[in-house]
Amino acid sequence: MRRLAVLLATFALAGCTSTVMADPEVRFSPYMAVYKLRGKTKMQSADVNNPGQLQNNPYQQLRKFGHDRFREDVGYRLDVGDGFGGLRAEYYRLDMNTSRRGVLTSDWGQLLNGDRVYIDAEMDETRLGWTEPLADFTSEYRDEDVHIHFGAGALISNRQMTLRGSTDDNVRKQNVEFGGDTLYVSVRARAEWQQFTLDLDYAFAPEEFVLAGDLEDFSQDIEARLSYRIPGRDMRFFAGMRYVNYSASGQATGFRYDNQFEVTGYLLGVSVTF
Repeated sequence: MRRLAVLLATFALAGCTSTVMADPEVRFSPYMAVYKLRGKTKMQSADVNNPGQLQNNPYQQLRKFGHDRFREDVGYRLDVGDGFGGLRAEYYRLDMNTSRRGVLTSDWGQLLNGDRVYIDAEMDETRLGWTEPLADFTSEYRDEDVHIHFGAGALISNRQMTLRGSTDDNVRKQNVEFGGDTLYVSVRARAEWQQFTLDLDYAFAPEEFVLAGDLEDFSQDIEARLSYRIPGRDMRFFAGMRYVNYSASGQATGFRYDNQFEVTGYLLGVSVTF
Protein backbone atom coordinates (compact mmCIF):
# COMPACT_ATOMS: atom_id res chain seq x y z
CA MET A 1 0.00 0.00 0.00
CA ARG A 2 2.82 2.41 0.78
CA ARG A 3 4.41 1.71 -2.59
CA LEU A 4 1.06 2.55 -4.17
CA ALA A 5 0.93 5.77 -2.18
CA VAL A 6 4.39 6.74 -3.43
CA LEU A 7 3.35 6.00 -7.00
CA LEU A 8 0.22 8.09 -6.62
CA ALA A 9 2.24 10.96 -5.22
CA THR A 10 4.76 10.75 -8.06
CA PHE A 11 1.97 10.67 -10.63
CA ALA A 12 0.14 13.62 -9.09
CA LEU A 13 3.18 15.82 -8.63
CA ALA A 14 4.57 15.02 -12.08
CA GLY A 15 1.24 15.59 -13.85
CA CYS A 16 2.06 19.11 -14.99
CA THR A 17 -0.12 19.63 -18.05
CA SER A 18 0.83 22.00 -20.82
CA THR A 19 -2.38 23.99 -20.16
CA VAL A 20 -1.54 24.73 -16.55
CA MET A 21 2.16 25.45 -17.11
CA ALA A 22 1.99 26.93 -20.62
CA ASP A 23 2.35 30.49 -19.33
CA PRO A 24 2.63 30.09 -15.57
CA GLU A 25 2.15 32.87 -13.07
CA VAL A 26 4.00 32.92 -9.77
CA ARG A 27 2.13 33.96 -6.63
CA PHE A 28 3.88 34.53 -3.30
CA SER A 29 1.70 34.66 -0.17
CA PRO A 30 3.16 35.37 3.27
CA TYR A 31 0.58 35.14 6.03
CA MET A 32 0.07 35.38 9.76
CA ALA A 33 -1.44 32.24 11.27
CA VAL A 34 -3.47 32.76 14.44
CA TYR A 35 -3.76 29.12 15.49
CA LYS A 36 -4.21 27.12 18.66
CA LEU A 37 -3.06 23.61 19.47
CA ARG A 38 -5.72 21.32 20.89
CA GLY A 39 -6.12 17.62 21.55
CA LYS A 40 -5.01 14.98 24.01
CA THR A 41 -1.89 13.05 24.91
CA LYS A 42 -0.89 10.14 27.09
CA MET A 43 2.42 8.63 28.09
CA GLN A 44 3.67 5.75 30.17
CA SER A 45 5.58 6.30 33.40
CA ALA A 46 7.53 4.28 35.94
CA ASP A 47 5.35 2.14 38.20
CA VAL A 48 6.34 3.15 41.74
CA ASN A 49 4.61 0.07 43.18
CA ASN A 50 6.51 -2.31 40.90
CA PRO A 51 10.13 -1.20 40.44
CA GLY A 52 11.41 -1.77 36.91
CA GLN A 53 7.88 -1.91 35.47
CA LEU A 54 5.97 0.66 33.41
CA GLN A 55 2.39 1.76 33.94
CA ASN A 56 -0.05 2.91 31.27
CA ASN A 57 -1.75 6.24 31.88
CA PRO A 58 -4.97 7.76 30.50
CA TYR A 59 -5.26 10.60 28.02
CA GLN A 60 -5.03 14.17 29.28
CA GLN A 61 -6.22 17.25 27.42
CA LEU A 62 -3.55 19.69 26.28
CA ARG A 63 -5.18 22.39 28.37
CA LYS A 64 -3.73 20.53 31.37
CA PHE A 65 -0.34 21.57 30.00
CA GLY A 66 -1.30 25.22 29.45
CA HIS A 67 -2.41 25.00 25.79
CA ASP A 68 -5.74 25.41 23.94
CA ARG A 69 -5.30 29.14 23.28
CA PHE A 70 -4.46 31.18 20.19
CA ARG A 71 -0.91 32.15 19.23
CA GLU A 72 0.42 34.12 16.24
CA ASP A 73 2.96 32.53 13.89
CA VAL A 74 4.08 33.05 10.28
CA GLY A 75 3.76 30.95 7.13
CA TYR A 76 4.77 31.28 3.47
CA ARG A 77 3.07 29.91 0.36
CA LEU A 78 4.25 29.82 -3.25
CA ASP A 79 1.93 28.94 -6.16
CA VAL A 80 3.11 28.32 -9.71
CA GLY A 81 0.52 27.59 -12.40
CA ASP A 82 -2.48 29.07 -14.17
CA GLY A 83 -3.80 30.88 -11.09
CA PHE A 84 -5.98 27.99 -9.96
CA GLY A 85 -4.20 24.72 -10.66
CA GLY A 86 -0.54 23.89 -10.59
CA LEU A 87 2.20 23.50 -8.03
CA ARG A 88 1.98 24.75 -4.44
CA ALA A 89 4.80 24.80 -1.90
CA GLU A 90 4.22 25.95 1.68
CA TYR A 91 6.11 26.28 4.94
CA TYR A 92 4.64 27.06 8.35
CA ARG A 93 6.29 27.10 11.76
CA LEU A 94 4.23 26.62 14.88
CA ASP A 95 6.01 28.02 17.93
CA MET A 96 3.84 27.89 21.04
CA ASN A 97 5.86 28.59 24.15
CA THR A 98 3.03 28.87 26.62
CA SER A 99 3.30 30.90 29.79
CA ARG A 100 0.23 29.23 31.29
CA ARG A 101 0.42 26.32 33.71
CA GLY A 102 -1.83 23.36 34.38
CA VAL A 103 -2.09 20.55 36.91
CA LEU A 104 -1.76 16.94 35.73
CA THR A 105 -4.42 14.39 36.67
CA SER A 106 -2.12 11.44 35.89
CA ASP A 107 1.56 10.77 35.14
CA TRP A 108 3.06 11.77 31.79
CA GLY A 109 6.54 10.28 31.49
CA GLN A 110 8.75 11.96 34.09
CA LEU A 111 5.97 14.41 35.00
CA LEU A 112 3.79 13.13 37.83
CA ASN A 113 0.15 13.23 38.82
CA GLY A 114 -0.55 16.52 40.61
CA ASP A 115 2.48 18.33 39.17
CA ARG A 116 2.00 21.93 38.09
CA VAL A 117 3.40 21.83 34.54
CA TYR A 118 3.67 23.48 31.13
CA ILE A 119 4.63 22.31 27.64
CA ASP A 120 6.37 24.30 24.91
CA ALA A 121 5.33 23.04 21.46
CA GLU A 122 7.20 23.60 18.19
CA MET A 123 6.41 22.23 14.74
CA ASP A 124 7.87 22.71 11.26
CA GLU A 125 5.36 21.88 8.54
CA THR A 126 6.28 21.71 4.86
CA ARG A 127 3.75 20.89 2.14
CA LEU A 128 4.23 20.28 -1.57
CA GLY A 129 1.22 19.63 -3.78
CA TRP A 130 -0.24 19.61 -7.25
CA THR A 131 -3.81 20.49 -8.29
CA GLU A 132 -5.11 19.57 -11.72
CA PRO A 133 -8.05 21.67 -13.02
CA LEU A 134 -11.00 19.42 -13.84
CA ALA A 135 -14.02 21.60 -14.58
CA ASP A 136 -15.03 25.25 -15.04
CA PHE A 137 -18.49 26.80 -14.98
CA THR A 138 -19.84 30.30 -15.39
CA SER A 139 -22.96 31.60 -13.70
CA GLU A 140 -24.33 35.05 -12.91
CA TYR A 141 -25.01 37.01 -9.74
CA ARG A 142 -26.33 40.59 -9.73
CA ASP A 143 -25.59 40.90 -13.45
CA GLU A 144 -21.96 39.95 -12.88
CA ASP A 145 -20.31 36.70 -13.98
CA VAL A 146 -19.41 34.13 -11.34
CA HIS A 147 -16.60 31.81 -12.41
CA ILE A 148 -16.49 28.43 -10.65
CA HIS A 149 -13.53 26.04 -10.82
CA PHE A 150 -12.98 22.51 -9.54
CA GLY A 151 -9.75 20.57 -9.32
CA ALA A 152 -8.11 17.59 -7.62
CA GLY A 153 -4.64 16.33 -6.95
CA ALA A 154 -2.33 15.29 -4.14
CA LEU A 155 0.10 16.79 -1.68
CA ILE A 156 2.90 15.50 0.51
CA SER A 157 3.19 16.92 4.01
CA ASN A 158 6.18 16.70 6.32
CA ARG A 159 5.67 17.53 10.00
CA GLN A 160 8.37 17.59 12.66
CA MET A 161 7.13 18.39 16.16
CA THR A 162 8.79 18.76 19.55
CA LEU A 163 7.07 18.91 22.93
CA ARG A 164 9.12 20.14 25.89
CA GLY A 165 7.33 19.54 29.18
CA SER A 166 8.48 20.69 32.58
CA THR A 167 7.24 21.18 36.11
CA ASP A 168 6.74 24.76 37.17
CA ASP A 169 9.92 24.63 39.26
CA ASN A 170 11.90 22.90 36.44
CA VAL A 171 12.74 19.95 38.71
CA ARG A 172 11.28 17.34 36.34
CA LYS A 173 11.26 17.49 32.53
CA GLN A 174 9.91 15.33 29.71
CA ASN A 175 10.50 15.88 25.98
CA VAL A 176 8.87 14.15 23.02
CA GLU A 177 9.90 14.45 19.38
CA PHE A 178 7.90 12.97 16.51
CA GLY A 179 7.14 13.55 12.85
CA GLY A 180 6.74 11.98 9.46
CA ASP A 181 5.65 12.24 5.84
CA THR A 182 2.05 11.82 4.70
CA LEU A 183 0.48 11.71 1.26
CA TYR A 184 -2.88 13.47 1.03
CA VAL A 185 -5.53 13.26 -1.67
CA SER A 186 -6.71 16.83 -2.26
CA VAL A 187 -9.62 18.64 -3.87
CA ARG A 188 -10.06 22.36 -4.52
CA ALA A 189 -13.03 24.57 -5.41
CA ARG A 190 -13.02 28.25 -6.27
CA ALA A 191 -15.70 30.89 -6.95
CA GLU A 192 -14.74 34.28 -8.43
CA TRP A 193 -17.03 37.31 -8.50
CA GLN A 194 -15.87 40.82 -9.28
CA GLN A 195 -12.73 41.36 -7.18
CA PHE A 196 -13.56 38.61 -4.68
CA THR A 197 -12.37 35.00 -4.69
CA LEU A 198 -13.48 32.21 -2.37
CA ASP A 199 -11.21 29.13 -2.17
CA LEU A 200 -11.99 25.84 -0.45
CA ASP A 201 -9.24 23.23 -0.05
CA TYR A 202 -9.76 19.80 1.46
CA ALA A 203 -7.14 17.07 1.85
CA PHE A 204 -7.40 13.69 3.54
CA ALA A 205 -5.10 10.76 4.16
CA PRO A 206 -5.94 7.28 5.48
CA GLU A 207 -3.37 5.64 7.72
CA GLU A 208 -2.04 3.61 4.76
CA PHE A 209 -0.86 6.87 3.15
CA VAL A 210 1.61 7.63 5.93
CA LEU A 211 4.91 7.30 4.07
CA ALA A 212 7.37 7.47 6.97
CA GLY A 213 7.73 8.43 10.60
CA ASP A 214 5.57 8.27 13.72
CA LEU A 215 2.29 9.59 12.30
CA GLU A 216 -0.75 7.31 12.14
CA ASP A 217 -4.52 7.08 11.73
CA PHE A 218 -6.77 9.10 9.42
CA SER A 219 -5.86 12.78 9.06
CA GLN A 220 -7.40 15.72 7.24
CA ASP A 221 -6.64 19.32 6.38
CA ILE A 222 -9.40 21.85 5.62
CA GLU A 223 -8.96 25.48 4.60
CA ALA A 224 -11.41 28.18 3.49
CA ARG A 225 -10.04 31.50 2.25
CA LEU A 226 -11.65 34.73 0.99
CA SER A 227 -9.47 37.15 -0.96
CA TYR A 228 -9.89 40.61 -2.47
CA ARG A 229 -7.87 41.76 -5.48
CA ILE A 230 -6.90 45.41 -5.59
CA PRO A 231 -8.14 46.78 -8.95
CA GLY A 232 -5.29 47.39 -11.37
CA ARG A 233 -2.77 45.71 -9.06
CA ASP A 234 -1.29 42.20 -8.94
CA MET A 235 -1.98 42.08 -5.22
CA ARG A 236 -4.61 40.45 -3.05
CA PHE A 237 -5.48 40.53 0.63
CA PHE A 238 -6.95 37.40 2.12
CA ALA A 239 -8.41 35.98 5.31
CA GLY A 240 -9.28 32.39 6.05
CA MET A 241 -9.75 29.53 8.47
CA ARG A 242 -7.89 26.23 8.76
CA TYR A 243 -8.42 22.95 10.59
CA VAL A 244 -5.82 20.13 10.71
CA ASN A 245 -5.84 16.92 12.71
CA TYR A 246 -3.09 14.31 13.05
CA SER A 247 -2.02 11.53 15.41
CA ALA A 248 1.33 10.04 16.36
CA SER A 249 2.68 7.34 18.64
CA GLY A 250 6.11 6.06 19.56
CA GLN A 251 8.64 6.00 22.37
CA ALA A 252 10.55 8.75 24.16
CA THR A 253 13.06 8.14 26.97
CA GLY A 254 11.78 4.57 27.25
CA PHE A 255 8.10 5.53 27.66
CA ARG A 256 5.44 4.92 25.03
CA TYR A 257 3.35 7.97 24.08
CA ASP A 258 0.20 8.56 22.04
CA ASN A 259 -0.81 12.01 20.74
CA GLN A 260 -4.04 13.08 19.04
CA PHE A 261 -3.75 16.74 18.07
CA GLU A 262 -5.68 19.44 16.23
CA VAL A 263 -4.46 22.79 14.91
CA THR A 264 -7.28 25.28 14.32
CA GLY A 265 -7.58 29.00 13.73
CA TYR A 266 -7.35 31.88 11.30
CA LEU A 267 -4.92 33.22 8.73
CA LEU A 268 -4.44 36.73 7.39
CA GLY A 269 -2.09 37.60 4.56
CA VAL A 270 -1.28 39.17 1.24
CA SER A 271 -0.59 37.64 -2.19
CA VAL A 272 1.62 39.17 -4.83
CA THR A 273 1.59 37.84 -8.41
CA PHE A 274 4.64 38.03 -10.66
